[in-house]
Amino acid sequence: MKRIIIIGAVAALIALIAFRLINNKKKIEAAKTSTAQFQTTPVVEVQPVAYERLDQNLSLLGTVEAQNEANIIAETRGKLQNFKLVLGTYVKKGQQVGYIEDEVQDIVVENNQTNVENARREMERYERLLKGGAVTQEAYQKYKDQYNTALLNAKQQKRVLGNGAVVAPISGYVYDKKVENGEYVAVGAVLASVINLQDLKLVVNVPEQAVYQLKLGDKATITAQAFPGVTFTGTVHYISPKGDALHNYPVELYLNNSSKNQLKAGTLANASFTFRNGIDGLFIPRRALIGGADSASVYVLENNNTVRLRKIQLGYDTGDLYQVLSGLKQGEPVVVNGQLNVSNGSKVTVSRSNSAQATTDTSVAVNQ
Repeated sequence: MKRIIIIGAVAALIALIAFRLINNKKKIEAAKTSTAQFQTTPVVEVQPVAYERLDQNLSLLGTVEAQNEANIIAETRGKLQNFKLVLGTYVKKGQQVGYIEDEVQDIVVENNQTNVENARREMERYERLLKGGAVTQEAYQKYKDQYNTALLNAKQQKRVLGNGAVVAPISGYVYDKKVENGEYVAVGAVLASVINLQDLKLVVNVPEQAVYQLKLGDKATITAQAFPGVTFTGTVHYISPKGDALHNYPVELYLNNSSKNQLKAGTLANASFTFRNGIDGLFIPRRALIGGADSASVYVLENNNTVRLRKIQLGYDTGDLYQVLSGLKQGEPVVVNGQLNVSNGSKVTVSRSNSAQATTDTSVAVNQ
């Protein structure tokens, strides 16, 4: 009897263990199924395409450049001598900063000079003979022509061989140095670079709707984070006749540098323009873009929670926003977060908090 009871208890224990194992297996499979379902419907954030109008005051970011910048070039080959430039040194236009010594060139120049001197002596001798009536005019003219030919050949040879003197092409500061004193250099080698910071230019990209309101001589207020509260005045010097793929046109503004708050080349600065008319259109966040600005696409959310990849044409770039010239309509929801997890035709789950906010808040702060 006891044996039967023990066997029954063992069987009940085995049944209990089997029940637990089966139950745990169902939970694991359910979790896997849930995870798989979650992975097939990625969560995305969307924002509607908004119509915006920028103020008449438009601020554009650009880079400060020097109007005058040049390289010190070797006009001949040879060994660089007395080249003692130091970075940051100020040099004047035409100042000799070194000399290139070339033994072969020196021999050629010396031979040419000897030929010129010999021809000059013969010409002068025949000139005296002509005055004494010992030779004809034709004989004198022959030696005169030989002298002129030798002189011309010497000048041409010197121009071909180049000048051994190393001179600064413009006035300014040395900001780059390629070689050191005593090195051998080739014809046309860049020895150093000089920049003049007195006269600067700021290059900005002006959108199509605004560039037609600009003309040469217009003024702009220029500011830089390097000097808070300080303003510079820029004058429109050049307006490009051709825009880029985004319908932006390069515009150059000239400005005089301040001796107290001196800007450096490469500094980021803002140019503020005042236009008669503002700039309006459809705008989307920069983070919505797929691909480069010249071949841009966005994911558009359809009614059945499916996203479709759509090519668009971009216009004005505010920095955070892009103007859309074609491919989208006002109010269409575009994906602004989660693009990496979807593909064309994917089913998605829209983040309710962000989508609700996007449908009620269509204003974007783009006034500058």
